[in-house]
Amino acid sequence: MTAGALTARGPLDGLADAARVPIAFFKRDRTIETSYRAGFVLRLGSAVVTVAVFFFISHSFGLANTADISKYGADYFAFVLVGVALQQFLGQTVGGIGGSLRESQTTGTLELMVLSPSRLSTVLMSTSIWLQVSAAIGAVTYLVAGALLGADFSHADLPATALALLVTMVGFTGMGLLAGGVVIVIKRGNPVGWLLQGASIVLSGVFYPTAVLPAGLQALGELLPMTHALVILRGSILLGTGITAAIPEFVALVALSAIYLAAGLISCSLAIRYGRTDGSLAQY
Repeated sequence: MTAGALTARGPLDGLADAARVPIAFFKRDRTIETSYRAGFVLRLGSAVVTVAVFFFISHSFGLANTADISKYGADYFAFVLVGVALQQFLGQTVGGIGGSLRESQTTGTLELMVLSPSRLSTVLMSTSIWLQVSAAIGAVTYLVAGALLGADFSHADLPATALALLVTMVGFTGMGLLAGGVVIVIKRGNPVGWLLQGASIVLSGVFYPTAVLPAGLQALGELLPMTHALVILRGSILLGTGITAAIPEFVALVALSAIYLAAGLISCSLAIRYGRTDGSLAQY
């Protein structure tokens, strides 16, 4: 072997190798998802129906624009629409990752994934890529349907929105992996996923401003990425304000997303190690 052959591989080759696993997972999950076209269409239809329900609720009951809602320069319909879109994003990601790991366990592919030469963290995070893309499509569908019904998103700061959403996706992936680790062990249901989703819906201000909650619940809500993400996204989408207008919220979002991602990777790693030790990893 010549010296030239030994140095033939460059940095682009290493980048291609690193991207190989995520791309493979994306293609696999996209193929599975798009093979059930009716389900995909029904989810989009469900998004439109949900938006219409909140539109008529906001008008039928004459929901007042409190100071905590009007500060975003929007009515209740636009306020709740951003919350519902992000809540659906959370549900698809957290529930989907747990479901994906459970499916891999029941089909016998989880063991193969663990035994692959790729880093376990890369494999685990790759399971969420298509889920995130699919969830993003669903979130955009909510906002487009809302715009058609009169919600004003003309001031949206798209770069700030994209950055905030990207960081939020990291946090949601961590929450999904945290729930997935429990699913791998108990092999039934998704209790941690339900808990995290329920807490986010109640405490993060999806349907109402967090200011209406008691101080203790507000403090708990501060521990959830979604609480900070909603403040940033409502500002960037409804007012067009950038990240600099919500620096404390953005710093909290970044910190919490990193913490949840680390906790999620540790959760899955421990669950897989436990399963391999007692021989239950492939059992279902």
